[in-house]
Amino acid sequence: MLNKDVLAAALNGMGDEQEGREAIERLQEQDLVKIDQSILSSLGRTWKNAGFVTAGVLIAAPDEYEDIPESFYALRIGILAKESRIEVKGSLEVLKTCEIRLPSASGGG
Repeated sequence: MLNKDVLAAALNGMGDEQEGREAIERLQEQDLVKIDQSILSSLGRTWKNAGFVTAGVLIAAPDEYEDIPESFYALRIGILAKESRIEVKGSLEVLKTCEIRLPSASGGG
């Protein structure tokens, strides 16, 4: 199910970027799955700069996601980290110094 609280939190941090707010409001559960999969597929077992990952996913995103701001992708990275689907080294609040990767241990779930 789509977590409306998470979307609301993202919207609160958006400021006056109306296109971004509207794009986030239109997202459905399957969109979040696609976005998360794009993030995960850009990662491997080696550390990558989170800012580069979010920028790359943003650039490669299909047209229907073109108005979604980079900050929303960063939020999704935080959710993936909380779900232990990725590992984080550093603070996600500072993407240029934060690094992420797929979990090094096999198993997970």
